[in-house]
Amino acid sequence: MGGILAFMYPIALAAGTLSVGFDRVGDMSDLAASILAVVLFLIAAPTAWIFSVDFIEAGRLLVVTSALATSWPLWFLAGSRLAYFATSWVIWFRRYVVMCVVWSVLNVLVLVVIGTVSG
Repeated sequence: MGGILAFMYPIALAAGTLSVGFDRVGDMSDLAASILAVVLFLIAAPTAWIFSVDFIEAGRLLVVTSALATSWPLWFLAGSRLAYFATSWVIWFRRYVVMCVVWSVLNVLVLVVIGTVSG
């Protein structure tokens, strides 16, 4: 049950990013929302980095669906592992929230370091 409940965070992030419309071209005011949506999607689907390689010719729909399909087992395993060691659902939920916050902060820090190094 903990593995299935662990889908809450990535589904919420993916739904939020897809509702912004990061797949369409907009003007300069939409640029910040689009970039934020892509960053949130990379947090929800960490395997999306694989599909950003230059030699992979994939459309947006293929990237989104394959990244979610390959990332959800990771979230399921993390939620299952947290449920295995938790004695109650309150403890599981607290650890899950901490895991999601730490995962998000680490992703943002990696993006900041990559942006700083690349100029």
